[in-house]
Amino acid sequence: ARALSVLAALAAARLLWDDFGLPPGPGVHDDDDRAATDASRRRLRNQDAIAGREKRRKFLARVNANKERKRQSRETMVAGVSLTDFADPKSVEERAAATATARGDLFDRAAREVEAAQLPLMAATDEAIAEGRTAFVVRPQAGDETSLFDPPEVLIEILNPLETHKYSVTVVSHNRYTGTALRVQGNQWTTEPSTYSWRPVFPGHYEIIVHEMDGEYSHTTPILLQPFPILVREGVPGAGVAALDERIRTMPPCQTQDRKDIYTRWEGDWLGPEFNLEESVRSGWSFLPKGNMNCKLETFDRDAIKSIPEKRSIFILGRSVERGIFLSLVDMMLEKKEKKLWKTSVIGKCWGRASVSKGNLEVTYQDFRVNSFEDPTKPRFIECHNEKLVKQPGSSFIQNATLVWEEIFKKDEADWPDVLFLVVGLGTMKFKFTHHVHAFVRRLPPNWKGTLFLGDFAFSARGGFMNAIEYEAYLTKITGLLAKLEDPRVRWIDGEGVSKEMRMYTQKGTNYLARSQHFHSPCLVKDKDNSRIAMTVCSNITEVVGQLLLGHALGPKAEFVERVQRNENPPPDETLRWCEACPECMIPFHIAPYPTMRCHEGALITKVVDNKKCMSKRNDKGGGDEGGDDPSSCPDSCLRSEATDSFATESDTVYVRQCPVE
Repeated sequence: ARALSVLAALAAARLLWDDFGLPPGPGVHDDDDRAATDASRRRLRNQDAIAGREKRRKFLARVNANKERKRQSRETMVAGVSLTDFADPKSVEERAAATATARGDLFDRAAREVEAAQLPLMAATDEAIAEGRTAFVVRPQAGDETSLFDPPEVLIEILNPLETHKYSVTVVSHNRYTGTALRVQGNQWTTEPSTYSWRPVFPGHYEIIVHEMDGEYSHTTPILLQPFPILVREGVPGAGVAALDERIRTMPPCQTQDRKDIYTRWEGDWLGPEFNLEESVRSGWSFLPKGNMNCKLETFDRDAIKSIPEKRSIFILGRSVERGIFLSLVDMMLEKKEKKLWKTSVIGKCWGRASVSKGNLEVTYQDFRVNSFEDPTKPRFIECHNEKLVKQPGSSFIQNATLVWEEIFKKDEADWPDVLFLVVGLGTMKFKFTHHVHAFVRRLPPNWKGTLFLGDFAFSARGGFMNAIEYEAYLTKITGLLAKLEDPRVRWIDGEGVSKEMRMYTQKGTNYLARSQHFHSPCLVKDKDNSRIAMTVCSNITEVVGQLLLGHALGPKAEFVERVQRNENPPPDETLRWCEACPECMIPFHIAPYPTMRCHEGALITKVVDNKKCMSKRNDKGGGDEGGDDPSSCPDSCLRSEATDSFATESDTVYVRQCPVE
């Protein structure tokens, strides 16, 4: 901000001198001297330097224009946000221009409309309860004279639930807010009633949506009854909106905070495009932290990424869920024509290693099957999932993973990643903190100055369903494990908290709630102002986590802008370079250290694969004599043994067998 104010002051001084003939400031010479100096400088500059300066000038101009546009929009929004019928997006300007009496009339009209809409829904609820069908009841709680909102809390009770189902309670305000209610009483998969709690973020019109989910993943998720509208009024006049505005304006950037536990309780609110906040992902949605986090999640657009003045790199080791973070970052880096075929490209679904670099940013993904990590103190084994061999005889995931980890830091120190994201197996049966987490953190070079983020299996689009007691137990667990690591460079991300709020907006869309574990999905959203830009990976969740990693790699935005302004180096080569060592088929799984990377320049291309090679024959129990001569098939002797575990996928049930190496 200081740098921008200095630039503005210099620009103002230049305008005064040119337009009005006023004396120049320090360092400004007369016309002849200035002309001679400028001519000399022009002769010394090469074409790259000129291009670099123009690029930085345009970037800074865009930064200023975007900040001013969003500031004005936010001020308009906040001025009228407390008194509105939120069903009408066009009412913002009308509200802001109206008198207090007129705004009050608008709110009263909205209250009457909401009450009229509630009456038939309450009648339908009473009828369902009388007939013993599943229904939900909305119970606004009374506040007091200090409450910011009326009601300050809303309880949602699920009555006559089915033991074959679980329930999700989402609260939305169209284009302005999405969140979930936390289960505070009762359990899932039972006939006993349960209660959910939600607290409003700003006054206005919301809808409560209850989804009813069974254990299948192939069909749509039905809505229980109909969305129920509620209207939240102000409690203490202006206090709620003022508190929201304070959060928007004053919180420090998250990457400047030294607290190790800053992300171990992921707490905040998703505010929609109508707020038009500066720190938003490309869809226009913004995550506004609060509580334990108490910081600002800064975001960097494609122009900022192109302007990075020094080499930066991010290395992600994870599952297909974390691959979504990698793909969101890649999507922000590339132009539309470069990523047109990303969905069918090798890196779009890589079960090995892939990296993408452009300009001064490199992003790498390594498939890391941490849920298959062994206990290194026990004998080796093979592993089969139904008829498919997923772990080669004699191989060791944990040993190969350790070699991959060591490989990262065997490069020159200048090539070490600035940020690492490592998924750990908390939430899986095989999780061993000592061997699967502590051993890796212990191997971090003492002189590495980066940040290590740890994620776990709670980070999933099927997650976010813990009740209040379970959630607190999970938070206590990850906070305690983080403390044991005793390394100030490590942060553990609360996967449950990240996952729960955008529950309706994941890979399969609003009609398939929690039907996939993935957040990201292919899409095509064109930039109306630039035909070369489009969003082709859609996911607010993976993009906001990617922005978190990017913020830690680049530093605070204000300092980043200053570095861009001071940079006199030629612009970096913007040729897209992508490399991969991705196996043709997902299984058998492997983690390969020091892979032979195949590198390409230019746009991503479609991969060629023989799907028959990668098909896995499955039957109901995963047993029988189906091994055959296929080297990827489970040996007959192992297939005839009892399954040691099983888990559900989106297509069927997988039966796990572990057999000693013969």
